[in-house]
Parts: sequence; structure tokens; C-alpha cells
Amino acid sequence: YHMIKILLAVLLFLPGKVCADGINELSDRAIAATVKTLAKVFVETVDLEKFKAKHIRSLSKMTEEKFQKRYIEIYDVVKDIPAELRVKYGVTEHLNRTEAVKNIGHLDKTDLAEIIDGIPDQVVIKYVKIYIKKNVDQAKDQIFLQQIDSLWKKITQKA
Repeated sequence: YHMIKILLAVLLFLPGKVCADGINELSDRAIAATVKTLAKVFVETVDLEKFKAKHIRSLSKMTEEKFQKRYIEIYDVVKDIPAELRVKYGVTEHLNRTEAVKNIGHLDKTDLAEIIDGIPDQVVIKYVKIYIKKNVDQAKDQIFLQQIDSLWKKITQKA
């Protein structure tokens, strides 16, 4: 929640250079840098062994089919990491659950920081914008539902 506030502040207060295609380059770079910094702060402050154990337990309970459905979404992001990092950390298009558990078990904080830095800014920006749009749309839906609920209460009170 706080990350969204920071990102919106960045969007509003850093007008930057607007390109011909309407993309605000400075704001986009600031968003990507903010998200990556927050991710690295999280990595530095989390009890990594506990965090990894939790996710390894979760993966171990999943069926291979469920894992593959989730991994497709994850791979959509990590496929844009430079090839040498994908190879180094065992990220392949057809990773299976057993390999994923093994790969997670070997990661340390330095590895995670390297992976975070390796995600291209454009990918970070793309997913932040998707997240913001989704939440704005949900907020609009919620306001609309609140208005209907309020109207319904007024009608039922008069009846």
C-alpha cells in the first residue's frame, strides 16, 4: 500500500521529459528505481532462510500442474532478465517444481539483489502500471458499489 503512494507521488511530482509517444521517461525510471530499491530493502531485512522455507513448503504441497500455471506468470517477468543470469540461476521456460525448490534453496541475498537489478526497467514499469490500473479500476468499482448500496438504503428507508 505504501509503495503505491510512493509511486503515485513519483508520477505526480516528477514531470520529467515527455517523449513523442507520451511516455514520461524520468517518472518511469524513478518508478523502476523505487520498486527495485524497495525490493532490495525487503531482501535485506527479511529472514531469508525462513522466507525461503515458507515458499519451499508451499511449492512442495503444490501439484505440478498448479505450479506450472503459476510459473507461467512468473516466467513472463523473469524471461526478460539477461540470459547469463537466467542460466546462472537455473531459470528456464520449462522449469519443474522440483528444480524450482532446488533453485530457491541455493539463493542468498546477494543472488536476489543481482536478479532484482537484472530485471529491465521497462518490465518493472509495465507491471507497476498494470498493478496501478487494476487497483484504480477496483477502486472505481468499489465506489460504484458503495453508491448503489447507499441508494438502495435510501430507497428501503423510504419504503
